[in-house]
Amino acid sequence: MADASAVTRPTKQPCWPDDPDYLDGYTKIDLPPERLLRAYWDVDILDPEDEPPHRIIEADDPFKVRFRIALLGDLWSCIAGDWWFDLGFSPIGDGKAFDLSDLVGREKFYVRDWRGCRSRCVELFIEVPANTIPTEYCGTVYECAGKFQLYCCGRPAAVVGFEALEEFQFYKASIED
Repeated sequence: MADASAVTRPTKQPCWPDDPDYLDGYTKIDLPPERLLRAYWDVDILDPEDEPPHRIIEADDPFKVRFRIALLGDLWSCIAGDWWFDLGFSPIGDGKAFDLSDLVGREKFYVRDWRGCRSRCVELFIEVPANTIPTEYCGTVYECAGKFQLYCCGRPAAVVGFEALEEFQFYKASIED
């Protein structure tokens, strides 16, 4: 909806900077209310059977990470871009912090060429091979957080978020001679 009152134009005009009568001033356009543009998101660590694992995971076992975004509101049908996801691990105690994409491959963490006019449900599964997560003696406890961002025209957009997950301990059970 356009506001009928003209507002002062910016000091640096973003379009047609050499036009002295640039559109005869600006008219402010109010963007739609939240009901037309909402997002809900979730990230889960799952065992190979797509079930939530225990919080203590044997590092020798593969697991999955599921990212989901539900987009509600009519304005999403006019938006397109690339969704990027990741899962960050911060150790409690010894160990090194890392993003899962650094170990599994960053390109796997994108949903490319997404268009809201096709779908407002974005889901990505990442298969994490066994022995991917580093462990120290007695296992390593990590605080985990999922994160996402929408990229438009190859640049990050202001559609961004995170979800803190519980702590998870990764350990190795095999005893070597």
